[in-house]
Amino acid sequence: MATTAGGHLAVPTAAPVPMPAGAKAPKAAKGPRSVAGVSTKSKASWFSFRSSRSGQQVVQENGLGITERFFYKTAPNKQQVLMCIMLRVRLPEQSPSITPERIVELLKIAQARHYRLSSWVDHESLGAIPFAEKASDLPTSYRFLERLGDNWMDIYMDEINTNFDTDDVSRPLWRSTIIVPKEWMPRPDSECFKKQTPLIAPHQTAFEYPIKYDRSPNPQLGLTIPASAPGAKYFDIMCTFHHCLGDGLSMLAFGRTFLEAADAAHINSSDLKLEELPVSKDPPPVLDNLFNPNVFEVLPTAIGMAAKTLGKKKGKLGHTEESSAELPIQNDRLQLPVTPAPSSSSGTSTPEPNRPTPSGTPDISVGPVLRVNPGRGFTNVRFMHFNSEFTSVLRKKSKAEKTTIAAVLVVASLTACRCVFVHGAKRDGKDVKKTVPNSQGWVLTNSIRHILPQSKLLQGGDRETDEALKVFGGYAGSVSNNNLKLTDDSHIWDRCRSVKRGILTSFKASIQRMKVANYAYRHPKLWEMAEKRIDLSKLSRSFSVEVANLGAWEYPCAPPDAPSTDERCRLDFFGGGLNSSFEGSRGLFSLGIITFGGNMNIFVCYDVKSVTVDEAEVFFKAFSECLRRMSDSKKNATVQEMMI
Repeated sequence: MATTAGGHLAVPTAAPVPMPAGAKAPKAAKGPRSVAGVSTKSKASWFSFRSSRSGQQVVQENGLGITERFFYKTAPNKQQVLMCIMLRVRLPEQSPSITPERIVELLKIAQARHYRLSSWVDHESLGAIPFAEKASDLPTSYRFLERLGDNWMDIYMDEINTNFDTDDVSRPLWRSTIIVPKEWMPRPDSECFKKQTPLIAPHQTAFEYPIKYDRSPNPQLGLTIPASAPGAKYFDIMCTFHHCLGDGLSMLAFGRTFLEAADAAHINSSDLKLEELPVSKDPPPVLDNLFNPNVFEVLPTAIGMAAKTLGKKKGKLGHTEESSAELPIQNDRLQLPVTPAPSSSSGTSTPEPNRPTPSGTPDISVGPVLRVNPGRGFTNVRFMHFNSEFTSVLRKKSKAEKTTIAAVLVVASLTACRCVFVHGAKRDGKDVKKTVPNSQGWVLTNSIRHILPQSKLLQGGDRETDEALKVFGGYAGSVSNNNLKLTDDSHIWDRCRSVKRGILTSFKASIQRMKVANYAYRHPKLWEMAEKRIDLSKLSRSFSVEVANLGAWEYPCAPPDAPSTDERCRLDFFGGGLNSSFEGSRGLFSLGIITFGGNMNIFVCYDVKSVTVDEAEVFFKAFSECLRRMSDSKKNATVQEMMI
């Protein structure tokens, strides 16, 4: 039974990053160095004791979890659940340039440290099987594009909307697009150029939605993206992952791993010796194997879930298929040449299935993507930035009001949605009081990594170095409220405190829902019955917002204002999000939030079949303005005072 798509960190064990000759080795992080071999007798991990003692694993050690199997089995004509992180990497002064080959090598170093990113998924067992023994032999999907103004924004939307070919097991279910200045592009006769992977496979159909958003200059807080200094040497890299491999913190952890290897010593080295770097052999712990519930544990929660399923359904928010006929959508389809997809091996003759090899090299086409209209929708993304000075003020204010930044972000996004509803009612000539709802629903993805055996978080461990936050896998649940009262007269800080209480008290309910799914999956007839009744499309856009806050971290590389003597790469801009066009995407707007060094970037995603361009613009402006007003508001400020 599917749970939420959500977010968290990653890095299963592997050999350390190879250090070039003459480079200083970093200090070892405190605590366990690997997932494998760590004692499961942690006081923080009592949830795992029953299943560990019982020995009854629900899936194989290297397999995908229950929810991840749902993601993997997305029908070919449906939008997959995808997540994408974007990093703007500025070179240190000690490295005036970088070759495309070296960027790919840095990707392979990071890839080798993550078991699932170094593996292919067998169709029969749904187990992850390593591609190779050494990093040099790993297949890595990448393409290089020339930087042309702010074309990275369109490229990001291409990435987060383009499905993976799950039939092609010669490639991992993640990919990279690197945007570089013309002089850094790979030479057409180079091996690096020839090994690029097209975004759209030859046998797949591309899609077009011409709707973007207003990019006219806007000095409003949050709507201006910081630019790198004139003459700065940098590249943008986007890494897109199929959500069956891991959650949002996994995506962030891969970025951290990549940046840890991005320094002058690695960039300038004559040989990174990837042939000596072993690929990780330790599968991430499967969350479902940490549970083995009995019927008495799950019955009360199961009854409650069944009552909600059979009860009155909440209507979808936004525009439906019928109401969106006026949207400017093209219906032309582009038929691309069709070539047979490689077939998957059954894997019955050997313990590890034989991975099929591609019959030929696909044509390279890494230019702008031509898309045509699908019935599955299209995710637009708006990129927002709030600097450390502002977030410091907002954090102090939220603390003074006895709430949290997470709660503030939820309430600000709900307030922005209220502005959207008011705007729509006025635009369509409807009665605002009768049309605009007085309550809204919200979802917040949460991490349950502290129940993993290697976690020290409940014992006061440092989250920056905690091993449970470095595992690439699925460890996210969700907390929600489908009926939070929010009217013009509501006190904004009271609403924040209410959301904070909901977040703090809903963890147990999140675990119980996972146990229900776990119990059902262990009983095939029960699971088969549940699968027939589940319709993820009915969950789509049933809440106003879905917020994935990946938390605040120190920079994993040099901050933008680091002194010139710092030989690490700088991170000038960053962010990530989850697409909003898959069946089961619960928020009308989905917010992916990452904070490094106090700088908070928010990627807002929405489906253009449900939200019009003018409505989206109202949300962006209302959200940023609400945060600004909240930062210096009085104690009894109302929602109406925060609205534009």
